[in-house]
Order: sequence, then C-alpha cells, then structure tokens
Amino acid sequence: MAKRTKRKVGFLNSATSTELAVPVAAFLRGMKQAGLEKKDVEVTYKFAKHRLGDLPDLAKRLVKADVEVLAATGGIASAEAAVAAVQAANMPIRIVYISGDDPAANRMLASSGNTTGVITATTEHLPERLERARELLGSNKQIVILVRPNTKVGNLELSELKKLDKSFSTVAADSDDQLEARFREAKNKGQALLVSSDPFFTSRRKKIVRLAKENKVPAIYAWREYVDAGGLMSFGSNLSNAYRQAGVYVGQILGDASYQPAALKQSNYELAINVKAAAALDIKVSRELLARADYVLD
Repeated sequence: MAKRTKRKVGFLNSATSTELAVPVAAFLRGMKQAGLEKKDVEVTYKFAKHRLGDLPDLAKRLVKADVEVLAATGGIASAEAAVAAVQAANMPIRIVYISGDDPAANRMLASSGNTTGVITATTEHLPERLERARELLGSNKQIVILVRPNTKVGNLELSELKKLDKSFSTVAADSDDQLEARFREAKNKGQALLVSSDPFFTSRRKKIVRLAKENKVPAIYAWREYVDAGGLMSFGSNLSNAYRQAGVYVGQILGDASYQPAALKQSNYELAINVKAAAALDIKVSRELLARADYVLD
C-alpha cells in the first residue's frame, strides 16, 4: 500500500516560535477542526524574530519548500512578503493572512487573487479602545500611544488617532531598553499608555505588564492576553481565535482547492478588565463599565 503524501503548509510570522506557542496551537486546532489531522500535514515554520527585513527572504524559502498554502500571520508585513514571494515565483500557492488592518486597502494584496484571511481590525477599533480608556481613567488623564517606530502598524494606528485629535501624542520603542525608558517617562509625566497591537509588543506582553506595574502606569491593550498576564484593560478581538480561524481556512482550502473563502472580519470584540490591577493603581472601575465587560479578572 502506497504511503499517503502529507499536505504541505508554510507558516510565516514576524515573532519567535516561543512567543507564538499559544497562537500556533490554536492554528493547528483550526486545521484539525476543518478535518486536517496532524499526521496528514507537514508544517514548515519560519519566524523573523522581530526582524521585519527578514520576512521577504523567509517567505521565499517557504515558496521554495513547495508548500500548497502559506499562512502569513502576524500582520500586514508578513502578508506582503508572502504575496511578493508567490508572485515572483509565479506559483499557484494560496495565502491565508492574519492582519489588524483590512488588506483590501493594500494595492499589492488587492491585486492578488489567491489571498484570504482573518482581519482583526485592531486599527479600525482603536478609537473605541481609546474611548474605553478615557471612560476608565477619566478625561483629564493624558493618554499617549506606544508604537514601534517606522512600521506600518504604528503609522496606521497613529493616523487613525490623528483623525480624532491632530495633536495626539506618540512615543516609540524598538527594544527592551527603550520599553523600560518609555514606561519610566510615562511615570514621571503622569501619563497612561495605549499600547500598539504590533506583534513586537504582543510577544513582550509579560514584560510590558510588569513594567506597567512597577512604574504604576495605566496601560490599555488590544488583546485579552495582556489582561490574562496581569494587565489593566483590553479591548479588541480574540487573538487565539484569529489564529484558529486561519487554521480552519487552511484546512478547508487543502480539502477543496477550488474553495475561495471570503476574508473574515472578526466581530467578537471583547472588553476585558482586571479589577485587581485597577485597585493596585488606585483606579475605581465604574459599575457601568464593569457591566459592559465581557471578561472580568478579580
């Protein structure tokens, strides 16, 4: 009896394998949910370790590995690198992305007919996150956004906030030392931080939550995973669910090559509040805000 050939999947991400352990598990769970068992698939992983400039080369390596579907996760930069590599090789490789911004607005991705994915809409819902932050902290508290410098995610998020307030302030960090400096500065200035959804920060959420606690700086996040790590409050889509849905799409495409799922914009946005963290900062959470919370950590 001939040995069954395993299906080949590529997985591209800007972070590290250790940082992505939970989302990767959700991705594999999604493929299984779509009927693709672990024994029937070979996943080749490429992680940029936060060196965004490495993404194009890593995408090319996945294309050369003859994968059938390429999961470009961790933001728009991964998706662009995957599309460029596939187009350059002129190969019929399908691409499934996870992006905080709608790739339909991106000329390169819009021109590619072989992409679909999950849109977490973290940029689109940034104003709502800011509104929740002001409701928690009061209108007099100065809030600035913490971004990674010279990245598309950071530029898009700041642009969205500038629509509301042209004078909205930003601070930037691109290393652990810079993160520590930004939190010290926020403490000295009495500021609160709205933390970017950039994968660089998400992968360092435990460190960021620790810095917020040590410096007594209120910080608001895009993902519930920060609150689970001890953070104050988050508003956004569920990160693990986004990876699970991407895995479902990969499994469905491998099950039927003609399947063309439409990009899914996540609609299950969660407000998560850590009451204990609020108390440590002498912040009183109103009953009205608690009543609207989808997840409360006592």
